[in-house]
Amino acid sequence: MGTEVTQQVGAYASLAEVYGGGGYARYTRALRHAGSGQVTLVRFAQPAGDFPDPPTPDYTLAINEGGTGRMRFDIGAGRIDVPFRRGDMVLKAPDVATRFAVDAAHGKSFVSLPAPLVGWLASQAGGDGRPPSLGALHAAPFRCAQLARLFEVLWAEPPGESPHRRLFEDGVLLALVARLLGLAAPRAAPPRDVAALSPERVARVEAFVRANLAESFGIEAMADEVGLSAWHFCRAFRAATGRTPRAHVTACRIEEAKRLLAEGTLPLAQVAQACGFADQAHFTTVFSRHAGATPGAWRKARKG
Repeated sequence: MGTEVTQQVGAYASLAEVYGGGGYARYTRALRHAGSGQVTLVRFAQPAGDFPDPPTPDYTLAINEGGTGRMRFDIGAGRIDVPFRRGDMVLKAPDVATRFAVDAAHGKSFVSLPAPLVGWLASQAGGDGRPPSLGALHAAPFRCAQLARLFEVLWAEPPGESPHRRLFEDGVLLALVARLLGLAAPRAAPPRDVAALSPERVARVEAFVRANLAESFGIEAMADEVGLSAWHFCRAFRAATGRTPRAHVTACRIEEAKRLLAEGTLPLAQVAQACGFADQAHFTTVFSRHAGATPGAWRKARKG
């Protein structure tokens, strides 16, 4: 019989905190900090079971280190069911509640990357300084030999405090984030020969999103509305609208939240639920990032 764990949602600054002192601390086998920014690495072993993770503001890059069976999970782009393979990686985006279910004992390690750090490094490659979406890396497992080796290097570095050690680890972390950005870059802007979705198809997707804002749905469900694979849909949608499907859904949720906040006195928790956010804390984090104020402050300012 598998294990089912219930997490306290919205209470952690990073996924590393969940494993360092939160509900999953009993599974942690090793935890260490790396670099000047004290980026956290965690190695853990879990039994078979269902393991929900709360939304946290960090990027979390995890690698399968040992296990068998199948892995079912949702990291914000819909449910995925794949064999558990050593070396597969997943990348959780900031502020996304995730859920993993594995039917056999397994081991992983992960690194929690603060969103401001990733945003700053992305700005060195032409970004605007904000934490970027890393496209398809957030949607499904992927493999990268260079990233796997960088994980090994970070874990192999002997413990201790010295400027030379921090400098070395900063370089490894810089290479790790740069590789992630490089893997995402080919998909960040569709090639010019990608056929954009027609206005009629965009309208169908828009209607689906608006009708299901209170629900949890992935890119596959949006793609099904227009009869495309998730991969082709992402490219065609961005070619037509200039933004990713995930960014569009978030924008729609924020727009609906603003309407509800401006028009009534619905409690914030109910506004969050009506707009499809995991909970009020998740809603507050995402809304504040997009609107520049908390939902309560935004509503108060509009009502004068």
